[in-house]
Amino acid sequence: MRTYALAFAEVLFACVPDGEDIDHILEGEACVGCAGNDPGEVRVVRGLTLTARPAASDEVVWCAGPDGDLLDESGRAYPYAVRRERWPERG
Repeated sequence: MRTYALAFAEVLFACVPDGEDIDHILEGEACVGCAGNDPGEVRVVRGLTLTARPAASDEVVWCAGPDGDLLDESGRAYPYAVRRERWPERG
């Protein structure tokens, strides 16, 4: 299962697959004036799962607002980014 990194403050700045250079994306947003926040206010959280329905054990980190959903690398939309416990592998 692919996990994602989100960068946000009061608004979502970026949602990218883990391993992509999210800092570069944030620098680009700041250059075009989209990021009016102090860079220290922007929170980056990695290892999140995108989902349409959080499980009871999930910690919801981001819930999309009326401006749109989170998009995965295939362009599918999801309203939630959650921290999900990984199941132990069976041996």
